[in-house]
Amino acid sequence: MSKKKSKNKKANRKKPQPIAEPVVQSSQAYRKDVLLSQCMIVKDEEKNIEKALAWAKDIAFEQIVVDTGSTDRTVELAKKMGATVFHFDWINDFGAAKNFAMDKAKGNWIAILDADEYMPAEDALETMNILENIQSDPTTLKQYDGIRNSWVQLDDFDNITTIKTVIRIFRNSPELRYKGKIHETVLIQNSKIYEAANLRIMHTGYAPSATKETGKRERNINMLRNELKHDPDNPNIMIYLADSIKGDGALESRIEAENLYLKALSGKRKADTPVKQLAYDFLIPRFSGDIRYKNGEPDTDLALKFCNEAIAELPGHIDYNYYRAIINNKIGNFKEAQDDLQVCEKAFLSETSLPNTRLLYPSPMPLYFQHKIAAKGLGDEEGFKRSSTILNSMLVESKNDSGIIGSFMKSLLVYGMPEEEALAELSEVYDLSDPKELLFIARAAKDTGAIEFARVIMSTAQELMSGR
Repeated sequence: MSKKKSKNKKANRKKPQPIAEPVVQSSQAYRKDVLLSQCMIVKDEEKNIEKALAWAKDIAFEQIVVDTGSTDRTVELAKKMGATVFHFDWINDFGAAKNFAMDKAKGNWIAILDADEYMPAEDALETMNILENIQSDPTTLKQYDGIRNSWVQLDDFDNITTIKTVIRIFRNSPELRYKGKIHETVLIQNSKIYEAANLRIMHTGYAPSATKETGKRERNINMLRNELKHDPDNPNIMIYLADSIKGDGALESRIEAENLYLKALSGKRKADTPVKQLAYDFLIPRFSGDIRYKNGEPDTDLALKFCNEAIAELPGHIDYNYYRAIINNKIGNFKEAQDDLQVCEKAFLSETSLPNTRLLYPSPMPLYFQHKIAAKGLGDEEGFKRSSTILNSMLVESKNDSGIIGSFMKSLLVYGMPEEEALAELSEVYDLSDPKELLFIARAAKDTGAIEFARVIMSTAQELMSGR
């Protein structure tokens, strides 16, 4: 096998696999030192509670459910699953409710997931392996207080939309308790966190159907506005509020969110780094000229400034190298773009860990498209051929995967590529004179949100069919 093909195989090797329903396997029999208490707070979660408890039923020492006022069958189902249920009078304070649940825990480790979250079976068992290794070594026993793992957002069809990191598993210690009434966090020193990006917590609560059904966004906005009245200079609250209000799609909401993000980053008080990431994820594409943000003119200098800050504060998060490469390709700094793209590629080719990215899932195809741009700008013929070969191979391999092809198309269009150029890229593997292939492209584009592009393709397909 040639070196190019070998690298291409590696780059594709780590695409996320479909998420299966968790099938719990018993492991408690050989866990001598680990007593894991699963804790959660709930309200009206009868649709989720059984799945939320099932993944940990055989590995947890105990399962504690704190109900904050359910009017459906949540409590009944939790008890039926074997959980111990407590009641907590709701006081508009998520941190206080979670701390109440943790105070009831008797295990030496706590896993506190929400009712719309679960771990796949293999990740649950690997969690126990990690905890057992920590407990069995006197050095690590003193060293680690928590585990940081991946937090995977799923849509209504169980497709991965975003991957971030969270700390939801930590030592049961009175000093480790939640701070904050909303978007609450447990503060643990970085040196005491065990990094386990391979472990996944799957989250369905941000899927469109779940958000619409629960009204979480409106509830959160009201709570955050009230918090900001009492603490008007708090940058974390500003960012969380901005993140909540931007989602309704209205121009005035996006403008308010933008102003809140900018104010939070420029104030004297510093936001927590994980919280600042929310601001960077909005402001960088906004000022880089992303066509999704039409509430103002691009400012590439400001976008690059935020990229530089994010790369310095969030090392290993290759999305910011990728953003910076896109911007530099746009303004003709092709060497700088190429350097960042090589950082991203190296992360995908790593043998030891998955890359920390949400922009380049479910496939790194857009990365190699940007490689083509940089190589062409530098007059690097070999680099251009290499990136073209890898990209075309990926397109062929994923030709029938609408999720990957749709995401690739959307990534091209979002960063300003004309529709005819996007089609030219796809013409390498699709027959654009075949209505069936055009309809597949249109469906893939529509499913990933490239609605206008899908309409254009659909119209072309209909014209071809009517002419037959």
